[in-house]
Amino acid sequence: MRYILILLFILFNLISFSQAADTLKSQSNKTPGRVTFIAKVDIATATKDGIYLNGYVVNIDYEQAKKLNGKRIKVTGKVTIVKGLNNQPKEFDKNGKEIIKQGRSEDTKHILSPKIKIIG
Repeated sequence: MRYILILLFILFNLISFSQAADTLKSQSNKTPGRVTFIAKVDIATATKDGIYLNGYVVNIDYEQAKKLNGKRIKVTGKVTIVKGLNNQPKEFDKNGKEIIKQGRSEDTKHILSPKIKIIG
């Protein structure tokens, strides 16, 4: 009887932990390409595309960035990767000269339609 109780206890624990792992895995796969993070807004990192926060370019206009300056915000949104100049093929004009392009040299991660919540 004692061995049966020990065996049932061990099986119960194994089943419980395996369900928890499956639940965590399925929750992380529900929204691929979406991020949520908390950051403090610094107007000095603003560009014409938005503002740099935690390695992302968050698409907000300059007026909204000024209102949020110095505040902690929670940003949620879908990530879009924009190819940088280093990852695009070179283009040449009809004379064979390389066309000089403007833009960022490396790939950037953009959040185009962010949901922003002020935390403090």
